Amino acid sequence: MEMAALLTASVIGCTIQQIAKKAYNKKIAGGTFTFTAMSILFALVIFIISAGGKFNFNLEILPFALGFALSYGAASIGSFLAIGTGPLSITSMIVQYSLIIPTIYGLCTGDEASPFLYVGLGLLFISLFLVNIEKKGEEKKITLKWGIFALLAFFGNGLCSTVQKAQQDVFVTEQNPDGYKSEFMIIALIVSLVSIAIAALIFEKKGLGAKIKTGAHWYIICGLANGLVNLFVIMLAKYEASIVFPVISAGGIVATALVGIFIYKEKLSVMQIIGMVLGTSSIVFLNL
Repeated sequence: MEMAALLTASVIGCTIQQIAKKAYNKKIAGGTFTFTAMSILFALVIFIISAGGKFNFNLEILPFALGFALSYGAASIGSFLAIGTGPLSITSMIVQYSLIIPTIYGLCTGDEASPFLYVGLGLLFISLFLVNIEKKGEEKKITLKWGIFALLAFFGNGLCSTVQKAQQDVFVTEQNPDGYKSEFMIIALIVSLVSIAIAALIFEKKGLGAKIKTGAHWYIICGLANGLVNLFVIMLAKYEASIVFPVISAGGIVATALVGIFIYKEKLSVMQIIGMVLGTSSIVFLNL
């Protein structure tokens, strides 16, 4: 019952983040660093509250936290820009494909490659080909700019999961089952927040106050949803990863696709829809 509730909440949280970014992009021009920094601030609040004032910092987690901070910043900025310049549904799917990165990391560190992995990889590549097919004469949605931003989000999100897995491999033990997970996230979020806030002050100083005020409800929603999803994923660590990650990823793709199609009226070709179905299936196979 707990697992089902956490998985459902995680899928909803992932979808809410994407909707908030899309809504902000449609209402307000620019403010990439501002939106990202303010979202991170509220994600950080979630982890500070969840820690309940009990912190057990270990300097040895610092390199992992810095790696996660860099990846997290890239993923946040990349997804924000990709959603603003391309279709919400396909962007969400591309970001979820990033699970292949921690999968490759696992293979490099001793995990065995199952037949399902190869099936998943095959479906993934077919899906990538199909989602890039657009009908002649229609407005082009898949652009080079969108592709660059989507790749930034793809690698950033994938490296987040990889660094987090590496951190847990080192620090989660029988004597320390928590493995400094909350402290790891708090340090990483603080580093990301400070770095991106500085970028906002440098590049988006003009109209900064207006953007913060106007987009407040969207970055608050996005940040709280992001913080809760990360917290739920930590709470789900005791369950089988082969169940948890496919459900969150595939569920997020389907939910976001439905929002994109029915709320934002995104028109996808038959080939793109088939590609999304195959992409969702590939994520499940990659985690079996």
